[in-house]
Amino acid sequence: MSADGSTLAVGAFWEASNATGIDGDQSNNLALRSGAVYVFTRSAQVWSQQAYVKASNAEAGDGFGFSLALSGDGSTLAVGAYREGSAATGIDGNRGRQLGCHERRGVRLHAQRHRWSQQAYVKASNTGAGDDFGRSLSLSADGSTLAVGAAFESSSATGIDGDRASNSASGSGAALTSSRAAQHWSQQAYLKASNTNANDTFGGSLALSADGNTLAVGAFRESSNATGVGGDQSENSAALSGAVYVFTRSGATGPSRPT
Repeated sequence: MSADGSTLAVGAFWEASNATGIDGDQSNNLALRSGAVYVFTRSAQVWSQQAYVKASNAEAGDGFGFSLALSGDGSTLAVGAYREGSAATGIDGNRGRQLGCHERRGVRLHAQRHRWSQQAYVKASNTGAGDDFGRSLSLSADGSTLAVGAAFESSSATGIDGDRASNSASGSGAALTSSRAAQHWSQQAYLKASNTNANDTFGGSLALSADGNTLAVGAFRESSNATGVGGDQSENSAALSGAVYVFTRSGATGPSRPT
């Protein structure tokens, strides 16, 4: 919901029409589980549907609407399609190149509450089959900072902007942040755990602060037996105990750093 409670976005990630874009034909079921989002607004205590939102490249199985977030004023909507299948990377890449069925990921951003339109198509900088980029996401209150989780991303990098080219830590997970300036989105930081290990699923959940300067990332399968804050991350004797990592950002566009 928007901060004032007047705008509500609802995901239906198994919705099945083959419509694309905004307010297309909802009457068929030709794209099974392609997914959709419905936007509602409230005026004088009366709710009405404002928009029916589909991906610009809607295809069966994409799961558009599995995750979503609204900015505080309700004017920017981020929608995850974690099973989307293009091999594009970065912002507004070629969304027609497919990675293969059931190995998909992607996020779309829509803006302008009263005249919804797609503003950006966001992919990971190291797109890989099965990464689930878009399974979790969060927006800052003003809609200018986006964080996206890829819980099954597999690089062995640690910390901020490490080497994302390898796939030697299967399912370790990652998160990516992007920022918007003058309606243009760009990728800002590639985040990994400080103790990256296979199957930790870092990025399975995440949350941004209102100002976008603090990010919490969950790794629900992390396995150290540490307790409290800042404990020993170096061993794996408490299988699936889980952990949370907190990052802070310095400067409007600078990289994040772990705390």
